Amino acid sequence: MFNNQQIMDLPAHSAISFKSLSDKALLHTQLNWLTFYIPLIGVLIAVCYFNEAFAESAQTYLLIGMPVLVAVSMLYNMVSIRLQGFAVRNHDIAFKKGVIWQQVTVLPLARVQHMEIHQGPIERKLSLASIKLFSAGGVSADLQISGLTHDDCKNMRQFVQNYRQDDTAPQAVLVDE
Repeated sequence: MFNNQQIMDLPAHSAISFKSLSDKALLHTQLNWLTFYIPLIGVLIAVCYFNEAFAESAQTYLLIGMPVLVAVSMLYNMVSIRLQGFAVRNHDIAFKKGVIWQQVTVLPLARVQHMEIHQGPIERKLSLASIKLFSAGGVSADLQISGLTHDDCKNMRQFVQNYRQDDTAPQAVLVDE
């Protein structure tokens, strides 16, 4: 006869002790956004230089709007990076992010198929890296954590690989002869 036991003591994800990202993660994020804003401002300056009608009508908006937009996005990045965190536990990896809409992703280590460590030019200069964890059946990464030290990424990869080896290792069986 089938009996479905009800579980009363579920582990709360709010009890997870998250480790914050690297101290250089904020600098990395700010530099990435500046590599977007600087060319955008350059294009707007060029458009204003070659199109005087646009420059006259948009000058006030651009002179007020662009600095406000840059300042708000930089402030948002500061809050966002401080709220992000990760936890590597015995059987899973958890990652939290979000300022307005907060999200906690927990990926069981048994589902991880492969991992990638990525370092862009800014990350390399700051000794940072990103790790992507892929599970079965997915084309994109199920979990991506940016702003980690390169050593944290390598340690996390080694931990997951060791978990997979322990999980798939054949068990010793005693045979009576």
